[in-house]
Amino acid sequence: MIHFVKTHLIARILIVVLAIILLIAAGSIAIQLTQTRSAVEEAVGSYNMRIAESYAKQMDTARYAEFLKNPQETELYWSLRQELDRFRTDIGALYVYFVRLDENGKPLLMIDGQPRESTDASPIGEETDMPEQAAQQVLAGRNATTPLIENPDYGTYISAYAPVRDAAGSFVGAIGIDTDAEVLKNLTDSVISQSIPFYLLMLLVTIGAAGFVAWVVVRALRPLRTITASAGRMAAGDLAEARAMLLSEPVRSGDEIGTAYNAMVQMSEHLNEMVSGMVAQVASASDQLAISSQEFARHAEQMLQMSESVDGSVRHIHEGAARQTQSSDESARAVEEIATGIGRISESSSTVSEAAVQALQVAEAGQSAVNRMHEQIGYISSTAAMTVEIAGRLQGYSSQMEDVLRSIHEFADQTKLLALNASIEAARAGEHGSGFTVVAQEVRKLADASSEAVQGVASLLDNIGRETAKISEQMNGATREIGEGVRLSADAEQSFMHTVTAFKLVTEQIMEVSATVEQLSAGSEEVAASVGSIAEIAHGVARQTRHIREMTDGQLGMIKQVAAASSELNGSLLNMRQAIRQVKV
Repeated sequence: MIHFVKTHLIARILIVVLAIILLIAAGSIAIQLTQTRSAVEEAVGSYNMRIAESYAKQMDTARYAEFLKNPQETELYWSLRQELDRFRTDIGALYVYFVRLDENGKPLLMIDGQPRESTDASPIGEETDMPEQAAQQVLAGRNATTPLIENPDYGTYISAYAPVRDAAGSFVGAIGIDTDAEVLKNLTDSVISQSIPFYLLMLLVTIGAAGFVAWVVVRALRPLRTITASAGRMAAGDLAEARAMLLSEPVRSGDEIGTAYNAMVQMSEHLNEMVSGMVAQVASASDQLAISSQEFARHAEQMLQMSESVDGSVRHIHEGAARQTQSSDESARAVEEIATGIGRISESSSTVSEAAVQALQVAEAGQSAVNRMHEQIGYISSTAAMTVEIAGRLQGYSSQMEDVLRSIHEFADQTKLLALNASIEAARAGEHGSGFTVVAQEVRKLADASSEAVQGVASLLDNIGRETAKISEQMNGATREIGEGVRLSADAEQSFMHTVTAFKLVTEQIMEVSATVEQLSAGSEEVAASVGSIAEIAHGVARQTRHIREMTDGQLGMIKQVAAASSELNGSLLNMRQAIRQVKV
């Protein structure tokens, strides 16, 4: 089917014409449907506005005004709601309700005309979806209608409003009537069903018009078959047959097809005259061209062999340059890695050198600290020896004091005896010796107190002696430990001296190694730079050889094209000879 359409002009013309006619018909039907739907909406809206206006004139506006003063569910409210529900049932509307506009122009539903037991009734004062334009029209005293409203709670409907005024002409509110969209759909479907005969008539007219156009086009394009067949014979080289076909079915119309037929006849006559002379000339020229073409093909083959030889040599040179470039790149990378490693070694040796210097400084500081510690331990040892000596002298003093206390104790005992004797003698003396008795008693008390004091001092001295002995023993042990510490500190001092000497030697060696590594690093950088230069030169050589190879490849390709062209030329000459033989004039 697609191939037929592509190869037949009449099919394409008919398809285009039919598509245009169908589009016009579809557009007309769509416009008709839209206008029908719009007309139904306008008719329903106008009808509802007239009903609302008629009902508004019959309403007892005084009762509504009284309700608005106290908008509560009173008996008045239920009475008005029942009236609206009865009116809704009579006219078959979806909703009938009374609306009040507040001071801001906001529409508030005050009474919903639903049955008392209905759960779908809107509460008093609920804001409605009354459009602002409709509210403005109602406030101006005009009836208003709305397009289809889609409310998720109450469904799809069209609303109509009529203002409600009291006896004085003051605006009280508006009566609203909502008609279910299903009613509009039913009316629209009814109108459309009545228009079906008209649509069928349009379809028949469209089909008839398409058939008439097809007949006219086929009749007008019929001469094209003769012209096409004649052109096919001309393309095949049979000019005489083509002219005979054109003259067998003449076209006498003066339209574009007649003009094309006349031009085709003139072209056939001119071609016969021109081709008859050209055939002889082309035949002669083709013979000479065949000889030249064979010679050209032989030279082209020789050039192709030479170019292939040159291309092979250049390819070997390019491969060698590529290997040299790769080797130089690898050498450059190796030298760079060596230079990098030497640089790291240089950095590490510098770090180690700095660490060795710091360690040497720390070791020297440690040696000084050990020297001070050795001196301090020596001082502590001498101090401990003096302490032991003082403790010994203190123990000796304690022994001497014990002897003195024993003497004092003996003196106290003797004093007691003397006091006793004095008391005895005083008793013998009678009254004359009473004074001596008192003195003897006091002396005895002093002797007892002295004896007790001597015993307390003796006890204290005994404790001091024991503590002094303990101190002496501990100081002797400490002296021995301090002596061991003195020996160990001397050994540590000697070890630190050897360590500092070794650190000095290591630091000097590390500094020499660091200097040597820095020299190696500088040398490796120079070597890396030299190898990099060599690599750049190798890359330049590789680029040049690659460019030369590209040029030789291009030259070889062109020579191959020349050889192929010469072969094609020979083939074309053979074809041209055969074509000349096929031309019939």
